[in-house]
Amino acid sequence: MRNFGILSLSLDHENNYINEVAKYGHQHQFNVFHFVPSSYNPLTNKVIGKKFVPNLHDWVEAEFSIPSILYDRCFYQDDAHSKQCSNIVQWLKGNKNIHFIGYGLPDKWKLYQVLRKSKLSAYIPETIVLHAAEELPFNQMNPLIIKPINGSGGNGLYFIKKDKNGILVKTDKKDKSVEHLFSETANFYRWLKQLLKKKPYLVQEYLPLYNQVKQPFDIRSLVQKQPSQKWELVGRGIRLGEPDRIISNLSAGASILPFDDWLQQTNIKWKNFLKTEIDEILAMLPVILEEDFPTLFEIGIDIGITQSGSLWILDVNSKPGRKVITTAYPELSEKLYKAPILYAATLADEKRRIHEDAKDISY
Repeated sequence: MRNFGILSLSLDHENNYINEVAKYGHQHQFNVFHFVPSSYNPLTNKVIGKKFVPNLHDWVEAEFSIPSILYDRCFYQDDAHSKQCSNIVQWLKGNKNIHFIGYGLPDKWKLYQVLRKSKLSAYIPETIVLHAAEELPFNQMNPLIIKPINGSGGNGLYFIKKDKNGILVKTDKKDKSVEHLFSETANFYRWLKQLLKKKPYLVQEYLPLYNQVKQPFDIRSLVQKQPSQKWELVGRGIRLGEPDRIISNLSAGASILPFDDWLQQTNIKWKNFLKTEIDEILAMLPVILEEDFPTLFEIGIDIGITQSGSLWILDVNSKPGRKVITTAYPELSEKLYKAPILYAATLADEKRRIHEDAKDISY
């Protein structure tokens, strides 16, 4: 049996998804383990976590050597534990005896710099790093948004608009949208300076990505690399937010629609052209990313559409969630659960062939 490990920052994270993935491990000769990187003991070269027992359909606590094939599902924040785990994972990625099914993407700024120079540059919103509060480019962008360089899920995103009454700041919380008008400019910059002390931010022009009734929406697409090494579009769905929200965040109550259903009922013109354009983006993007970054396994791609039909790539995530796809297309759930195991099996077979070839050469 071969060993396959799933990494996360907590053994309680993504339990349903990880459990479903593990169920298919035994069918492909894998022992499946789940552990937190910070449990690594350099003295024993082992970690403490859980091992999936197929007969029980459950996990048991275990101490084990780090599996040779890993699936990183760690969502790093700015806390000390995240940084510790991130450092350990980076060290593991440098170990020639360990292979990740996907090596992830860098922060949003590094990603922007690559995409802005690519053939998809026309779909990338202009973005700058906000080094200081006074550098907000109201002369070029108004309204604008700021978001953390290392953020995800819309957390820490702010809509900012300057007018004669002051500076309006708006953000989406889980249960409501919160806004504040700074009538005194000095108070606004004092607030922003405090925000920038916590983490680095990016600035982008605000794009009107909502429908005729002011509901923000975007297209979430999931692409995965198949065992054949070819990229495949698994599915795409529409995230439709509540009216007057900034973004269509699922945690803030956004609903989900199958892409094709939405396309049929939308009032956007040139539907066939729009679909073709999106298809081209999804086909090109993984290839472009792997020209500059290490090997990837899966990518979540968020595309926004203005009422005039302009497309914008909003976010690219190498650790995508699956709720949009499994909600819009429940029949794809099993395919999604099997995918990491099937791809890991391909890597394991490739490693075995390389090892056998090396043995033949040595003799």
